[in-house]
Amino acid sequence: MSKTDSANFSKIYRFYDYINSLLTLGFDKSWRERASDELRNISVLDLGSGTGAAKKQLSGYDVTALDPDEKMLSLNKFSKKIVGSAEALPFSNETFDNVYCAFVWRNVSDVNKAFEEISRVLKEGGKFILLDMTRPVNKIGRRLHMLGTFVILHLVGVLTFNFKEYRFLYTSLDKLAPPEVFLKESGFKINKLQRMGLFGFVYLAVLEKN
Repeated sequence: MSKTDSANFSKIYRFYDYINSLLTLGFDKSWRERASDELRNISVLDLGSGTGAAKKQLSGYDVTALDPDEKMLSLNKFSKKIVGSAEALPFSNETFDNVYCAFVWRNVSDVNKAFEEISRVLKEGGKFILLDMTRPVNKIGRRLHMLGTFVILHLVGVLTFNFKEYRFLYTSLDKLAPPEVFLKESGFKINKLQRMGLFGFVYLAVLEKN
């Protein structure tokens, strides 16, 4: 989620949330709600906040919205908004009780650096709530998911004349190893790791700063 990657969304920022809803079969809001139920205390960094899709789920918290794309932030309704990347968070050490990241982690350029930065800005015992799409573990489910997302994203790309951007979103689904693998190297304590959705193509991870 560096500034260089934000160019992939500058042309489709008005449609990004609709695409997430389409890819999650309309369950994205309920899954965001489930993720927000894991928050502690009051301060929250909404990492990759984009247009502020989690505004309702994060109501009642002291939220700072961060995203590398200024156009997406222009539609964001949070009062505190900052342009920045996950790999270089513009905050002091131990600033937040929580970091909340929904449906953008696969777009982060350097996840190891991002993990380090998130740990740095979290208070002791702070939580990193991570919600994102992945591929199903089941071989049949995985193939069906790959086919379905290929058709949907490439078709939307052709129809909107933004093929490159939607192609990027498709390939991002295969960028990372399964969460059961890559989260072991995060440096965080894994309090919960749950798969959701058809064939388990979405995961919710509740991580705690050691």
